[in-house]
Amino acid sequence: MKKSSFRRTVKKPRAFKRGDLVTVIRIPPGLKDVEDLQAKRVFRRALGKTYRIEGIGEFGHLELVVTKRDTIWIEPEFVVLASGAAQSK
Repeated sequence: MKKSSFRRTVKKPRAFKRGDLVTVIRIPPGLKDVEDLQAKRVFRRALGKTYRIEGIGEFGHLELVVTKRDTIWIEPEFVVLASGAAQSK
């Protein structure tokens, strides 16, 4: 039997970079609002919306500014690169 020259390649997902536009697609489980920290409310507000990555933490969390007063740090598995948003600064 002839060996096929077809090779299967798996493309690694592109790593997020500062300046990329991402859309929040899921809310991390277990979030709770605690007194002055309204985390769940802010994440709900961000759900389905697109934000620029302002920073990336040492453990890979993405910094997104939701409002002038609210910034979230979110794991990459809860966002996707916004369509047509291949630009980085």
